[in-house]
Amino acid sequence: MDLASVFRKYAAEGTGQLALKFADTAHLCKISIENGEAVYIKLGTLSPEETLVEIAGKELIEANFIKGFSPRKRLDLPITAQLVGEESGDVSGNVSSEARHIVTSSIPGDVVLRLMNDYIDIVGPLGVVIVEKFIKTTGYVRGEAIDATIYTALLEQLLVDIPESMREEFQSKHS
Repeated sequence: MDLASVFRKYAAEGTGQLALKFADTAHLCKISIENGEAVYIKLGTLSPEETLVEIAGKELIEANFIKGFSPRKRLDLPITAQLVGEESGDVSGNVSSEARHIVTSSIPGDVVLRLMNDYIDIVGPLGVVIVEKFIKTTGYVRGEAIDATIYTALLEQLLVDIPESMREEFQSKHS
């Protein structure tokens, strides 16, 4: 499979998330597509820039597309040209650090507390341990606002422990 042709095929469908499996890679590469443009990319714990470097030249072995999945994160500039190997204009492999900045906002403290409390209500005592670990590792102070990217990462982490029958409702309530 050719990454450029696979991307173009699914990008033509509009907004969604493209999940790619590359040979010799433990994690799925997830590409957020909005109106046919790649607006975010992630592979495991790598940054978008590191992900682009990591997948360059790798053999694509599987691709799945979730149509209508709205991107939660966006880079300042689309990375479509980099992804499909078409360098043009200001978009290049040497994107400035300003262009790499992820557009973020702040999530109010009461929203974060509601997320944590709802999670603990569902998961039980283990939920308390996981929430406390998050607070300790990030230095989060209860009741304070949190960066949207951290909130999204927390939500994704918590969804793993939510029973599958409740995940969609939990996610829609807290997204």
